[in-house]
Amino acid sequence: MLDITADRLQQQHAYLEDGIAHAMRRAGAGPDLVLERRLMGQARLLQAMLSDRSAAQAVADVAEAARRVMDTAEPEAPLQMLAIARENLARTVRRHAMGLPRRTH
Repeated sequence: MLDITADRLQQQHAYLEDGIAHAMRRAGAGPDLVLERRLMGQARLLQAMLSDRSAAQAVADVAEAARRVMDTAEPEAPLQMLAIARENLARTVRRHAMGLPRRTH
């Protein structure tokens, strides 16, 4: 991906977080294939922007945890795992954003 800025990285992270919020509202309700595709697409874009193996794994962990939250009949433990994964991803995104230029005009 060309022209990755801190603003674009943070915006893509916000898009993924929005999808996660939708998954959390559906906790325990069963799979939603449209939402799962949306989450996976947002995750792939964020992984490409981060271009680091450990960062890509952090994104994958969040996306998978969000899927589990919807799929399980008892979402309490998956919600806790999702919270941990989200914190880890937020730290990763902040760290990567610090090394990127701000918005390009």
